[in-house]
Amino acid sequence: MNCIIKDERLIVPEGTKKIGFRDVCDLIFQNPIREIVLPQTLEIIEDDTFFDFTEIQKINIPASVKEIGSQAFWGLDDVKELIVPTTVERVKKHAFCNLRGKLVIVGAPETLPAGWDEEFAANVGELCFIPEA
Repeated sequence: MNCIIKDERLIVPEGTKKIGFRDVCDLIFQNPIREIVLPQTLEIIEDDTFFDFTEIQKINIPASVKEIGSQAFWGLDDVKELIVPTTVERVKKHAFCNLRGKLVIVGAPETLPAGWDEEFAANVGELCFIPEA
């Protein structure tokens, strides 16, 4: 996968179906990254993908994503807003643990799929639900 760095954004190319820590770690460690841009083709965010990348401020997870691995977004201290649709079928334990900013779930609490671990958002700064558009 050939991610692009532009204006402090890490852009994951269209056509990418799965992303993991090894795909992004060197780029994020070597460049100031404030935003992650994920493609509409993405289906899986593996365990620990963005673990402890504290400078990331903005991520919008596309509706195409079906699974988010454990600790995928652990410890994002500077995140201002991370948006997750309830179309994601499976969210593993501690996927968003220790996220200090705002975790926005698009949908109502009662619409969370059964595949979301009950501890998906432990120790989150702010958790809110907004209606689907």
